[in-house]
This record gives sequence, structure tokens and C-alpha cells, in this order.
Amino acid sequence: MRNLLAEILDGQGLQLRQWGDTEVPGIPVGATVFALLRKPDSTTPFFGLEKLLTRMRKGSIKTDAEAKIWFVQIWFVHLDLIYTSKNRAPAEMLKYVDAIFEREILIESVRAYVNDLVRKLDPDSISNNVIYKTLTDTSDGTIKLAVIGFLELLTEAGLLSTTDEDVYRQTLLSAAEMKLNFDRQLAPLMPSSDVAQASFTLLIQEEE
Repeated sequence: MRNLLAEILDGQGLQLRQWGDTEVPGIPVGATVFALLRKPDSTTPFFGLEKLLTRMRKGSIKTDAEAKIWFVQIWFVHLDLIYTSKNRAPAEMLKYVDAIFEREILIESVRAYVNDLVRKLDPDSISNNVIYKTLTDTSDGTIKLAVIGFLELLTEAGLLSTTDEDVYRQTLLSAAEMKLNFDRQLAPLMPSSDVAQASFTLLIQEEE
């Protein structure tokens, strides 16, 4: 029966995994955790596009394109917090229990990314870049609202959990998916161990 279920899920772009308390830290003694991982070659979403757009359209973020841009940029900065800043590789799934950060830290990290990297680009050479314009036309207040919407989405999707008020931790599901994607697709493509810098590089490459 389980093999049949696994085959059905596989056809939907999902991989069924299970871990016991002796295999993965953070699992209660005697317990077993089951998870559905999205396969790297699938398009199975965690949440509908409309939900993403609704949650990310905050403050001065008005359009669908701006909402998508901000989600992706915050995603990169969030990865920097739970991987790069902790000297952790994407393949190190078991370290998810230490991937903890405060909401305010993510907000300040996003602000720093925009102010210290994006805004220092030569505006004359990149003025027509929609990503640059979206990021630099947004106020600090809107950045906070966008980060809150981002955290709500990832928490509801099971990619983050809350350990305390405004304190978040990566989930086993998120760590397992990152490892699966990295092992199969991302490792040869990683341009840098610094995820935020890699995001910045992608922004510049939009002009090439």
C-alpha cells in the first residue's frame, strides 16, 4: 500500500520521506516524521500564486511583478541567514535545528542588502532595470511589511516554524528540500557561497 501511495505521489511531483528520532535531531523520542518533498523537476507549488501576490502586495508594493520581485529577493536574504551566515552548506540538512533567526534580523538584513548593495549601483547604467527600480523605490516601512508577508507565507507552507514570538526556525521539510534540490540541480550552478552576493550578481546580470 505504501509503495502504491509513493507512486501516486511521485506522479504528482512529490516524494514521500520518513525519518525516525535516531536519524534526525529535533524529532521526539519514539516518533516518526513523514514529509512530502517537492521533486526538483516538478512544478508542485507550496501555495497558490494568488496567495503569494496578496501577501506580498504591501505598502508601496502594488503590482504583481513587484510582489514577485520582493518575494524572490527576500528568499535569497533568508537563505543567507540560515546557510551562509552559519557556515552551512545546502547539503547539511541535519543542521536545520540551529537555523534560527529573529524577524527583526531578517528585516535589517533585507534593508542592508538594498542599501549596501543595490543602491550603490550606478543608477545611470541600470536605471531601466525593473528589479533595481522596484527595490530602490520601496520605503523602509514597506520592507518591513513585505518581510512579514514573506514569513507568513513560509510558515503556512511548513518551511519555517516559530520557536518564540517573532523568532523563526527552518523546518526539516525545508532543509530536506534544499538538500534534494542542491544535490540534483544546484551544486554545479552555485556562483558563490554568499547567497546574498549571488542575488546581487543576478541583479546586475539582468543588464547584460
